[in-house]
Amino acid sequence: MGKLTKEEEVLLSSYSASSSTKGTFFFYVNALILSVAPLYLFYGVHQMEVSDSLIVWTVSAVATAYLLALACKNQKRLLKHQIVMKRGPAVDREINAKYANDKKMTIKEKEERALFRKNEVADTESTYLSIFYTNTLYLSVMLGSAFFLLANLAPVFNLLLSTAGSAALVAFLSTAKN
Repeated sequence: MGKLTKEEEVLLSSYSASSSTKGTFFFYVNALILSVAPLYLFYGVHQMEVSDSLIVWTVSAVATAYLLALACKNQKRLLKHQIVMKRGPAVDREINAKYANDKKMTIKEKEERALFRKNEVADTESTYLSIFYTNTLYLSVMLGSAFFLLANLAPVFNLLLSTAGSAALVAFLSTAKN
């Protein structure tokens, strides 16, 4: 088999399971914010003092942030192909309308631009949708477990089990095939 051209390598890498640096950074920042937010609830509701609980809060926030970022990456990978399939015809119409009067452009170039545009749209939409889905699921499970299921536990164990446990459940659910 021959060598791939630069354009083919870029196209193949755009459909790989890995996220871009910008997307990964976005996932980790979002996960860090989301993992620190419940700490305020435990400070206010369960009367956990910062000086007494700093180590537990740090462990909880780091573990939760890592698991949530992993869940977002997995969810993005699952959603990206579905979005390409759903948005494909609309992107094709957009590219055809944009370059309808350009007689210098070949059909192959139009198809390549459509592929790049489909990937770009799917990447952006899958990033935002995976963050929304992961955040919603995590907050629902965490709040339900922290204030209903584990309400009678000691605040330290409640914090660890409800935050890191909920993030682990969300990360596990994000590994599904479909």
